[in-house]
Amino acid sequence: MLFRGTAAAVAFFVAAGPAAAHAEAPAGRWSVVHDQPRDSYDAVTVTPGGAVWVAGTRRPDRASSRTESLLLKGGRTAFKRVTGPGFRVRRLASASDTRVWAFGSSRYARWDGKRWQVKRWRHGRVDRAYSIGQNLWVIENSNTFPAAGDAGWKARSTLRRLTGSVWRKVGTPIVVKGLDGKWAAGSARGRAALARWTGTAWRAVALPAIPSAHSGQISELTDVAVDGETGRVMAVGWVAWPCGGAKRSFCGETLLLSGYLGDFDFEVRGEPGIQPRAQAEPDGRGGAWVVYDAKGGGSGFLHIGTDGVEPGAFPAPPNRKASVRDLAVQLGTGSVWAVGAAPSRRGGLIWTYRR
Repeated sequence: MLFRGTAAAVAFFVAAGPAAAHAEAPAGRWSVVHDQPRDSYDAVTVTPGGAVWVAGTRRPDRASSRTESLLLKGGRTAFKRVTGPGFRVRRLASASDTRVWAFGSSRYARWDGKRWQVKRWRHGRVDRAYSIGQNLWVIENSNTFPAAGDAGWKARSTLRRLTGSVWRKVGTPIVVKGLDGKWAAGSARGRAALARWTGTAWRAVALPAIPSAHSGQISELTDVAVDGETGRVMAVGWVAWPCGGAKRSFCGETLLLSGYLGDFDFEVRGEPGIQPRAQAEPDGRGGAWVVYDAKGGGSGFLHIGTDGVEPGAFPAPPNRKASVRDLAVQLGTGSVWAVGAAPSRRGGLIWTYRR
């Protein structure tokens, strides 16, 4: 094993009422801090100043099947509905309290601290958005490895960067699925790959061979997290190989990468298996959180510490398995936020982890 035992504390917290838990989250564990039965949350971003923006939808009443766009803003103790940009927001990114970006299917907008500036979006589906330093990036039209496997599957995505007022397509040596800092995670020719931004271009980074090779094996990194103080790079992905009959069903495992430029190591874990949508965020203390879809429903996490990896589950109200749809960190802190929803339209949930 590349990583050796560390512990991540998990606490189960039940909101006292249907709207929100207004008590401040306890330190050193994940807690539900907002629970709204009529909501469903899709995206979250946290500004450097600690403002938490959450996008999703709300049903006018519990019996209704109709939904309306929803934007919340809050922090440690409460969330309030705020004026949105006038369209359903599917992705969020932020550089400061006065630079918040919202992306929909045909429009995008920037919050300048007073109002939304809305523009047409003339490109593909925005799957992820990042405000990194002076750069605003989006990953669009990215695909995920299908659960049943596909012998002809090929990774694809498009990376764009805002230059002035123009979104320009950026060439990359890998198919990019996730970004953090100057690093990009994805794959190249069916193999997990990393690339690094030089300030003018992306350059591929040499990686070691993946262990436990199988015939016909393919692999991909789905996201990357970089520790701001040490520069440690941590990435999550999957490795898969054909193991079925004529339909080419695939078996697979979780792939973790950790290390520094020129000194990386892989670990292959049988559990939680293939995770084509796993997301990673730094934990603010040298490690990272990895969120994935758990077997049987709901979401689980892997906490990559400085000495090991520990699995865990997100807390949820009784008899509910909540699914995390997005994860965000407040830069320079150990404060991490997650948003999602319970199945069967039974409510939107917001979690936080504070050390």
